[in-house]
Amino acid sequence: MKIPVRETTEAEEARAEITHRGLRLARQERWRALEEALAEADHSAALTPEGTPVTRLLCDGAVQDVLLGVAEAVDRGDAEAVRRALQGHSEALGPTPEAPLRALLSAWPQIGAARLWRAGTAPLSAAARASLARHHLETAHLLLRPHDPRALGSPALQSACCAVLEVLPAPAEHVERNHEALIAMQPACPDHLRAYGRDLSPQRFGTWPELDRAARRMAMRTAKIWGSGGYCWVWLDVLATQPEGLAHVDGELFTAGLHDLLQPHPPQAWPDQHMANLLAAHCAALAPGRDGGAATRISGSLGWIVEDRLCELHPLLWAPPLPDGPAPDEAAQREAGHARAQEILKTLFDHQLSRGRQVIFTEQGLALQPSGCASCTLAPCAALAYPRHNLRDEDPPCLT
Repeated sequence: MKIPVRETTEAEEARAEITHRGLRLARQERWRALEEALAEADHSAALTPEGTPVTRLLCDGAVQDVLLGVAEAVDRGDAEAVRRALQGHSEALGPTPEAPLRALLSAWPQIGAARLWRAGTAPLSAAARASLARHHLETAHLLLRPHDPRALGSPALQSACCAVLEVLPAPAEHVERNHEALIAMQPACPDHLRAYGRDLSPQRFGTWPELDRAARRMAMRTAKIWGSGGYCWVWLDVLATQPEGLAHVDGELFTAGLHDLLQPHPPQAWPDQHMANLLAAHCAALAPGRDGGAATRISGSLGWIVEDRLCELHPLLWAPPLPDGPAPDEAAQREAGHARAQEILKTLFDHQLSRGRQVIFTEQGLALQPSGCASCTLAPCAALAYPRHNLRDEDPPCLT
């Protein structure tokens, strides 16, 4: 089997460039310039090609150094060292009550520290880690509280407020209002829809019926951008971590959403390969059901996504899911993702490979050729004879 591998995509390069800009400005302590960059990106609701908010990447870069120190202290279980590192960062920024985006920059590593404590690497009890994580989220909430994201029209601040929902009294009462306000500000960002789904799952603050109703509502409200794909985004991460949700998701609507998300634009072009790799990897992670229900419908979508939409491999998107915490070595992630993708694709095309055929992914579509065995005879294959799925209604040619 041959498939081109894109080690570094344009989307990844764009993300790295923006993150490095935030890191550089923070190291130079050019806080005013960083605020201006954040304000420009926030005002325009700017997104990278795959839909990541530019403000988030700038913040990630700006706090990268401090979070590296925090991660080392968390690994030792040294809460005091974590406190000192975060305090030093806040002091360098200066007062935040009159500066909303400085408040965001001060709150961001507090949110990151909470995630690090929850990752479970610290030599402390689960209760102690949970208490420390909550303390950092409460600190972030206090920093953000003087600034109303909706009054300021700031999706970056609204996103940060959604990240600290759990420290509010009765957080379940705030999930819908906060997340839907954020999605209205930046509807083309898939991350916001995915975060909404995670917070509405039973593991967080919602129920299965509430989650499905919200997914349908978001599908309607974002239909101009995603078609019915908004339904998929809200459910996507929940199904990956809580497979019991397959008993509550609408498999037909989810599959229709996949088709909308992967619709080529213009029609004669190939769909976005970031999207194709992302959705194929998620479908591959779902165990197929035995009752012909949603699990079977959704996991079965892997076949048509790969055959009709995939023409190159993005290894990072196939890497096994990571817990919250410091990211492992990127090269190791790529290697793991490449190995997982190859294993899944070989299983998917086992019926072709076992007959002596070689499956080749090209820019024109999927093709078959003899693997080199002289005795190999290729029978016609209606699904794979033509490189483009829209030609399959014609009689397949003989491939011998």
